[in-house]
Amino acid sequence: MEWIEEPYQEITQGAIVDGVDWGQGEQNPLSIVLSNACDLENNKAEYLIVAALLPAAETLSKSKEYKGHVANADDYTLSKKGWSSFVDFLGKYIHNTQVCRYFFFDPNPIIDACLLVVDFQLVKSIDLSQNLEYIGQMKRIFTMQMMSRFVSYTGRVPVDRPDAIKINAYIQELAGDYKRNE
Repeated sequence: MEWIEEPYQEITQGAIVDGVDWGQGEQNPLSIVLSNACDLENNKAEYLIVAALLPAAETLSKSKEYKGHVANADDYTLSKKGWSSFVDFLGKYIHNTQVCRYFFFDPNPIIDACLLVVDFQLVKSIDLSQNLEYIGQMKRIFTMQMMSRFVSYTGRVPVDRPDAIKINAYIQELAGDYKRNE
């Protein structure tokens, strides 16, 4: 399965571009266009909205969830249960099944790079006249999935959570007759 194809004639939503200044000098990451395709096509956009593309393995390995899954590793070896949980965790990123900060994809073979994630917290608007190198296009189905994930992530509504006592009461009621083996 290929996620990326050759660039179209014009930059559109899902375009992978180089030349955005993320303040990292020579180490600036590639970017992906989040602006609505119809706005770009009909000249209704004054700015281009882009998100940074980061190395997936490096980025995920810094997360609390990742570190929690490998905390009990002995010389990089996990128990059978630990490995299964770790694989499940990574699989959720690979399949983009969680509403989270990142959207995973493989840029190869169009872009010779490691696996990448779109970082929905590293987003900026840039002037449309900025000189960008258009190097690849995320396929439409994946662009739609990425945008759905972006909207879900940014559209989350914060709500108060029940305290631990209330949560335990809920768990007891929902678990029915099941209980933990002592």
